[in-house]
Amino acid sequence: MTTATAEHLAVDSIGKRYGQTQALDGVTLKLVPGQVLALVGHNGAGKSTLLKMLAGAERPDEGSVLLDGVPQHFSTPADSLAAGIACVYQELRLVDQLTVAQNVFLGHETTRRGRLAQTEMNRRTAELCQEYGVTAAPTDRAGELSVAQRQMVEVVAALNRNARYLLLDEPTTALEAQQIDHLLATVKRISRERNMGILLVDHKLDEVFSVADHVIGLANGRVVLSGSAATVSRDDVVHAIVGESGTAADPPAHRTDRTDREGPEPDVVLDAVHVSTDRLKDVTLQVRAGEVLGLYGLVGSGRSRFLRTLYGAERPPLGALTLAGSPYRPKSPAGAIRSGIAFLSEERKADGFVPGMSARENVSLPVLHRFSRAGRLQRRRIARATRDALQEVAVRGDTEQPITRLSGGNQQKVLFARAALQQPRLLLLDEPTKGVDVGAKAEIHALIRAMAADGQAAVIVVSTEEEELIGLADAVCVFKEGACDGTKYPRDTVTPGDLRRLAWPSGHLPEEPPD
Repeated sequence: MTTATAEHLAVDSIGKRYGQTQALDGVTLKLVPGQVLALVGHNGAGKSTLLKMLAGAERPDEGSVLLDGVPQHFSTPADSLAAGIACVYQELRLVDQLTVAQNVFLGHETTRRGRLAQTEMNRRTAELCQEYGVTAAPTDRAGELSVAQRQMVEVVAALNRNARYLLLDEPTTALEAQQIDHLLATVKRISRERNMGILLVDHKLDEVFSVADHVIGLANGRVVLSGSAATVSRDDVVHAIVGESGTAADPPAHRTDRTDREGPEPDVVLDAVHVSTDRLKDVTLQVRAGEVLGLYGLVGSGRSRFLRTLYGAERPPLGALTLAGSPYRPKSPAGAIRSGIAFLSEERKADGFVPGMSARENVSLPVLHRFSRAGRLQRRRIARATRDALQEVAVRGDTEQPITRLSGGNQQKVLFARAALQQPRLLLLDEPTKGVDVGAKAEIHALIRAMAADGQAAVIVVSTEEEELIGLADAVCVFKEGACDGTKYPRDTVTPGDLRRLAWPSGHLPEEPPD
């Protein structure tokens, strides 16, 4: 790590207020070339606001942004980019209608004699993609890429600008284990080889400690922890930003597994036998009332598509499906809801909620028919029910304002409140803690367990985080190349390495990776 240098990117006593909310309060930090600086904290702690300050998307109320000791006054992101600061946001910003190469060179296209040098841009993009392990071709349309490919193209686009500093906002959220390992290795490599300063916002502490040189923790807009990654422990970080030791993935001591409960075997809620679609080859699995079943697999393995098929968001499948003892043929989300299925999608901002509506309005949407009499909505009953549901999941923030004004973790809790109000027989969760911080993750895990604890609902959880599945689910089923044979691996019998090897396609197992 380079330390003896006059070059640096810093903020000095930065303050930012939105109405009555103090988003940043006297934050000071310094990033130098060749350093990976990890920024951790709750949603709402100020991490995204700080990135926006450095990227020129927001301006501070107090304090200064400094580049090599000189105060900067970025009016736009273009100003920050021109100064050598590139930012890859959590919400990806590729233009779907453009090709990979056009996105990589967007705003700084190569021209020859007044005309776009598309061949040259394609060649350079291909070189970058090969160097950093991006599987997309330069001529692929961005809108046709997977979420994982889009994320990597964003990183390549930032590197192509020869920035001195790279800001990464939760870059591994949409990636699988192997892709995460590759990205983190790339982050290390470019920080050393290109002598770049990299500010990494990440809530996964394993990733933070695998790549960071220095760790800074934010809470309530203030720096509550700052130290070398070699001397700061995981417990130090969690205690600073959450206020208690332990990790979000640790199951609480009072947890009782479904297999340890007394009494008869719970009823089967979902029974899938040889379920197939154009993307699913052969899925067989079973989940019982009160059970939390984890689904694991690589990108394209079919685990998320299986959930969408059950929810009626894909074509009706072939094979046999039974829901609570009755034949089930999903045709539409509305039909799935009527059948007692609730679903939380991976991309909550794209198809999880209605952005212009308040948290309370979003909670009530699937159950409005329960509060209708003689064709008129009983608004007081709706208000009472949604208020109670939101209080039950401890949403923090103004629930009367548009839901987009809440932090990511609180938005996700709103969706859990909506699911709970549906009183589902089957709850489908696709990456339920995606993009949330350590504290919110622990709260969401508790909500999932509580919804299964009464023994009425069955829960199916898809997650790319092996540790999360093992800590949360009673058992895990593995998807591979569109198929699942229904084998359940109890959580106390498998390791993250086991799951990775089981999910490897065509039986070609890699060497066991370090856990």
